Amino acid sequence: MVFVQIREAKEEDCGNILRLIRELAEFEELSDQVKISEEDLRADGFGENPFYYCLVAESLPSPGETQGSCLVGYGLYYFIYSTWKGRSIYLEDIYVKPEYRGTEQRLRLGWEKKQPINLSSNPSLWLFLIPFNSHNPSLCLFPRILGQGIGSKIIKKVAEVALDKGCSQFRLSVLDWNKRAMDLYKVLGAQDLTEAEGWHSFRFEGEVIRKLAEK
Repeated sequence: MVFVQIREAKEEDCGNILRLIRELAEFEELSDQVKISEEDLRADGFGENPFYYCLVAESLPSPGETQGSCLVGYGLYYFIYSTWKGRSIYLEDIYVKPEYRGTEQRLRLGWEKKQPINLSSNPSLWLFLIPFNSHNPSLCLFPRILGQGIGSKIIKKVAEVALDKGCSQFRLSVLDWNKRAMDLYKVLGAQDLTEAEGWHSFRFEGEVIRKLAEK
């Protein structure tokens, strides 16, 4: 059985965090954009005035297992300020290794997933066979996104930090083709600002910043 805990990152985690950052960039088809090093992560996140904070999802071995613990996900965040709402928190990255997505929920509930069915009235539902009684199994409908997986737990922890620090907003971004992530955020209560208010994100970087500064 897999046990996963969400904890604050330690400086010695930086090598594994960088590995997960690269995995996320590969998933997003933007691997060429990753220029950061393990030394950068150490200096920027664990100095006197950190630029970021990080939570990690750590897989722990069951009693008797010889395999050690390993990091299977992370959430990297920092604090920003809204001229409308004041203190805010921004989740820069959230990532869980594919083989660990949803694992906790399946193990905890102990159900056997059967083939998904198409429900035109509510396509977010899946059909499951729950073997509470081998002689009289029950058919039950559960939401496809239950909000109890590792990613949801990371988001919950960031929300707890936001409240503890007096933040009124919790922001994050997602690529427009990542519908699975967008569905999860909406189920958890997030508002799509592109849909609701028409915001677009812009970025200055590298040589462009230098030219701007020289003008």
